[in-house]
Amino acid sequence: MSKLLNYVIPFLLLLVFYPLPSDASQNIASAATHDKDGAASTPYSFAVIPFYSPEKIWLLYSPFVEYLAKTTGKPWELKLFHDHDEFINAICSGKTSIALAGPVPLSRAYEKCGAKPFLVALGKNGMPLYHSVLLTNDLTMKRVQDLRGKRIGFFKGSTAAHILPAKMLKDAGLGMSAIKPIFLDSQDRIMAALFSGEIVAAGVKETLYQKFAMEPLRVLRISDPLPNFAFCLTSAFPETLRQRLTKALLSLKPLANSRDAETVKGWDDEIKNGFMVPDKLYMPSVLKLHRIYEEVEDAR
Repeated sequence: MSKLLNYVIPFLLLLVFYPLPSDASQNIASAATHDKDGAASTPYSFAVIPFYSPEKIWLLYSPFVEYLAKTTGKPWELKLFHDHDEFINAICSGKTSIALAGPVPLSRAYEKCGAKPFLVALGKNGMPLYHSVLLTNDLTMKRVQDLRGKRIGFFKGSTAAHILPAKMLKDAGLGMSAIKPIFLDSQDRIMAALFSGEIVAAGVKETLYQKFAMEPLRVLRISDPLPNFAFCLTSAFPETLRQRLTKALLSLKPLANSRDAETVKGWDDEIKNGFMVPDKLYMPSVLKLHRIYEEVEDAR
């Protein structure tokens, strides 16, 4: 429980000292540059899939926005959106320039408007992969089947916290009618609900679970490797800026270079291990997950 307090208290303090606007989709951080005549340029925008609370995204991605401005010579702002649907609509309507998305939201944006990944984030092992883990706070449970009739938490539309957990439950013979699904508004909220006993089990991204690995939780199942989060954009984004941005991010080698590790020290764990250009297997893996997403949605 001590880890939970360490995780939550800093963001409560942020609300005191840095109150957010009432509309969470407003810009909440920006790094501006100026044209040669000194006038501020119109900023490009960067959006993050809303898998954390707004306070946590503000804290962990503002330094990244500053890096974008410094390395591209252009002004950037951070935008937040309430849910996955709003986030995907923002990508396809041009309300955001680039976006960091998990594989299922990326597949939805690809199907909706042709949004494509241009860089994939690496994990601590240097691989562009991650896992969803199905957790329970009831240590007497040893099998996924033990969750029948229990309150299970989901974050709607999330690869790791909805689509894959629902698939793992279904593969164990537990459709949505066999459990009591509880939809929460972020993976942070899911962890809080697990610790409070509001829910009995849930799926989350492996990197989030690892922050609480010493707490009384049991992993019931781990998914197969999933294609990691990626930066995506649409064809309307300027090609020259995409190349400049790609070069700036690929130049970071934080797993091998101590100076680069210092540069990314304040960034989210999801983007602090470096990047790679997606290989030929990346999009087929993403689209395979899209089929699972459709299967889960059709079963509701």
